[in-house]
Amino acid sequence: MTLLKNFSLLLLVFITSSCLGDKKAIDVEEIGNTSFINNDFKGNKVNYSKGMSACDQLNAAAIARIYNVSESLVHVEDPTKSDRYDKNLEPACMFFIESGASDFEWLRGGISINREVGANEMMGDIAEAAGNGENWEEAWSLKKSISKSSEWIPNLGKAALWNERKKMLEIKMEGYTIVINPLKNILNKTEVAKNRDYKKVALEMAKASGFIND
Repeated sequence: MTLLKNFSLLLLVFITSSCLGDKKAIDVEEIGNTSFINNDFKGNKVNYSKGMSACDQLNAAAIARIYNVSESLVHVEDPTKSDRYDKNLEPACMFFIESGASDFEWLRGGISINREVGANEMMGDIAEAAGNGENWEEAWSLKKSISKSSEWIPNLGKAALWNERKKMLEIKMEGYTIVINPLKNILNKTEVAKNRDYKKVALEMAKASGFIND
């Protein structure tokens, strides 16, 4: 994808998907800079395949250890195996920790696997602009350049980007992207008071996910 030709599409995708308070003026020098790519990427530990599960290793025991709670308080749901969700969903795993006076205060988070969309596939241009296409580097560079709270995480996947405002970690692998949302709930005052380091939690979830080569 030629950056100048598709810049407006790239920008539109990120303006409509980014938090308003997280936007900043575009740093032109950052656009097209691919120094964030991990040249020591060791390859996939798990390749993308139809019907794969995101819950195989990042299970209740792992979440309980990361959050230092009893495993009995952790609930795991695979939406791809539930009648309540569309069967064509990308692989995902949802986690809940019982906390607070009601389930409205439970901590919620999860992991999802977004397949890399080919340039010739339907919606390929949009996927590429969002960073989920075969030529993803420019889109990731732009994503970082317009976000105040994003930072590159070195030596993780082909590239990794943490967004502090969204509390979201994206890890680019060969053929797919891992998206990790650490478990949290702004309605849970006890959890908010802990001022938890969600970036650290997300990285621990990534390590326990079974997708990352050490």
